[in-house]
Amino acid sequence: MMAVKTKLELVAYHLITGGRGGVSALTGLAKLRDLNLRNGVSDLRAAGVSICDEYFEHQHSGGGIARMKRYWPESADDVLKLVALVNLKRAKRNEEPISPEQVAKYLKPYEETPTEAGE
Repeated sequence: MMAVKTKLELVAYHLITGGRGGVSALTGLAKLRDLNLRNGVSDLRAAGVSICDEYFEHQHSGGGIARMKRYWPESADDVLKLVALVNLKRAKRNEEPISPEQVAKYLKPYEETPTEAGE
């Protein structure tokens, strides 16, 4: 029997790939078929991952406006925590981990420039 990816792993990977641009219930539904992304985010926060959030407005097909939350890892350290979780789950299924090269790409948006660092 083939092991399947857990919801927590899927949400973690979705946050990693979303980067600072973030993910929302809309992207969770489209990419993960998950109607309740916030539960996964809550579980990851309980596990010690700092995840930022903010409300945004989305105009739905009926013409109305819905307020939704966007989520993203707070720092490079939080991205690394998410990568460690995904790689742990992959190892249990004897799958390849996220490569160091790919991790470097995911961390790139979190690098500070000298002006951001206050130099």
